Amino acid sequence: ELESLVINIHKTPGSSRVGGGANPCAFVPQNYFNDVNGTKEDFDKMGLDWREVSSTYFQLVQPNGLVKPAVYSNDTGDYDMGVAMAAASCVHPTHREFGVTSGRPRVVGFFDCVMQAELISNQGPYTSISAFDRGDDYDEYGLCIAYIYHHPEGKTMYSNGREFKSGTIIKCGEQLPTQPIMAHCQPIIKKVSGWRDTPIFARSKEWQGRVKGGELPGPVCEILDTIEYFTGTKVLSIGNGPRGDDIIYIREVGETEEVGAAAGKTLSSTVMSNGDTTTTTTTTIPTTTTTTTA
Repeated sequence: ELESLVINIHKTPGSSRVGGGANPCAFVPQNYFNDVNGTKEDFDKMGLDWREVSSTYFQLVQPNGLVKPAVYSNDTGDYDMGVAMAAASCVHPTHREFGVTSGRPRVVGFFDCVMQAELISNQGPYTSISAFDRGDDYDEYGLCIAYIYHHPEGKTMYSNGREFKSGTIIKCGEQLPTQPIMAHCQPIIKKVSGWRDTPIFARSKEWQGRVKGGELPGPVCEILDTIEYFTGTKVLSIGNGPRGDDIIYIREVGETEEVGAAAGKTLSSTVMSNGDTTTTTTTTIPTTTTTTTA
């Protein structure tokens, strides 16, 4: 007998979203690379150093969570900091965020807790986050925990009976405004530490030599806890490699009933999109989880 539920699929670091529309948590506007006809070749010519770009970018996250505007400069030219971070993320060896068919760069950014909260209010809390091992090469990372509305001309706008003035904050769980308002929203970022010294990539020496069933690195737990706290999400698993079986199933300390009840059961088919193609997969939760979170 099957018990059906929806498992929402996300990807982070380097979260990407396809299609048009406003995307407050992206490093650049959603249609930016399409409008400027940006290509991988253009990014390669920028000669970006990942360590330097990412470190500089996260230093610009202010105590209030807003990213301070800045220009990144190297021998090849001067670039908006968001453009540099987006391009460096796309060409990173573990990210390679380009359309499979079109070859166009994808617009990447932070894990969007605001949109995740909206998603699970309609589809349920269970979530699997792929590509988590990308964090192995981050000194710092960030999560978008709210939006702030700011109109360049100081205009007040209205949506669903709510007034939006510059400085209005949209929190996780609140009703999302219309696209014209979202287009003038910026992310409020909570910075978290990376885990470069404790990589979780499935075939890394450190992961292969771990104590099975032990705890995940502290920064990984912090990110998962933050996502669950702000969104109400229940993270079932994270991906730590490109293979289908590169999955870490999560059990929180003290958690027994919920995961145990689902152990060994085949769950309903879920739809997973990689940005260009859609694949239907069936997920089974194993009887024994491999890792706990703090």
